[in-house]
Amino acid sequence: MIHRVALACVTLFLAGKTIFAADTQIVVIRPATNHIDVELPLTAITSKVRPKERGEDGSGHPIAPTKTKLGKGYYLEWQIGYDTPDKTTPQLADGVVFKRKGETKYGYELSTILLEASRRGVVKDAQLRSLQTALTNQTSTIEEGERVVVEKVASPEGSLPPGFQRAVERSPQFLKESVHGTVQIQLKEKQRAVGVQAMLYVCLPMDQVLRLDGTPRPAGPARTKERVLYRFDSESIGLLLDVVRAFGMASKQHNEDLRQILGLILER
Repeated sequence: MIHRVALACVTLFLAGKTIFAADTQIVVIRPATNHIDVELPLTAITSKVRPKERGEDGSGHPIAPTKTKLGKGYYLEWQIGYDTPDKTTPQLADGVVFKRKGETKYGYELSTILLEASRRGVVKDAQLRSLQTALTNQTSTIEEGERVVVEKVASPEGSLPPGFQRAVERSPQFLKESVHGTVQIQLKEKQRAVGVQAMLYVCLPMDQVLRLDGTPRPAGPARTKERVLYRFDSESIGLLLDVVRAFGMASKQHNEDLRQILGLILER
């Protein structure tokens, strides 16, 4: 079951005072005059950034990046976060500090990108205020209203040993597609608690990523430890705003956190 609603495929390590190019799995944010570049690993398939191929059914399939001609039809799936409890984490969002259930949280990843985009006018204050209002007016969330369903289905006679029954788990996904990428939410059962958990991702088309020098990356297999850029500018910033909307509709806690983060950025 797929619902077309505003959402997010992302993790971000954001740029600031230090660039950690030695670690091939991290994500680095490079603020520029009128855009924000995000440096991503292309071959770290066990990290939170992984290249995938979009199947005919719309689902993503992992691939071997060094053995695949990466181009149109492929994308980078990027799991996103927006805070951390560790104040020593590199590249925190300056001044974005808030409380969640008595614990201090420090903005990073999505928060840092939003802050740097705001400072450079890539995203306007009016857009952030409009997002705040939309999150405040959100009346329900995915984690509250959706569930993972297991259904028994028929199997051809004799295909299973006696006593076995085939069942299929149906998990809803929520997508917001645009020419700049897709924002996705996947609903999954919690591993160590009762209930469901919404996982957010940003899917960045491989034919829109750049080489580290800012020029278009030609289609082709990934080089060993290759890194690429995705650029958030005045045209593609809507994808980032969809990520915020996605968090806001995913859960009450995400909604509350993002409203606080937006408020702190607007107070800068």
